[in-house]
Amino acid sequence: MLIPVSPSTVSINNDPLLQLYSRGSRQHFFQTSELMYLQGDGNYTWLHWVNRPSIIMPKTLKQLAGLLPAGKFIRVHRNSIVNCQYVERLERLKAGLGTIHLVNGSALPVSRRRWEAISELLDHAETSTK
Repeated sequence: MLIPVSPSTVSINNDPLLQLYSRGSRQHFFQTSELMYLQGDGNYTWLHWVNRPSIIMPKTLKQLAGLLPAGKFIRVHRNSIVNCQYVERLERLKAGLGTIHLVNGSALPVSRRRWEAISELLDHAETSTK
C-alpha cells in the first residue's frame, strides 16, 4: 500500500519537505529523502533518518503518513512505513511472515496481508531501474 500524496507537502528540487512542529509552534523542515523509515509507538511515531539521530513526534503513524510524498514510501506493517529507496532486500520467513532489510542493517517485519503487494512493488521498482 503506497502512501497517498498530500497537498500540504512542500517541494524543492523534486525532494519534498516534511514540515514538523516541536515544543510549541517551532517549525522544522526535513528532506523526505533523508527519512529512512517511521515506526509507530502508540500515539507517537519514531522517525529514523539517514544522517541524523532518530526523533519522536507526538503524532500517530497515520497522521504522518498523510504528509509523505506518494510513491516513495510504503506501509509494510501496521506500525511501520519504509522509504523504498533504502530497501536492501525482502526475506520470506515461515508461516507467511516476512522481513524487510534496510541498507543501514535494520530489519522490520512485513505483515502477511501486505507481503504480495510489497514484493511485487519492489520487484517492479528493481526492474525499472535496471
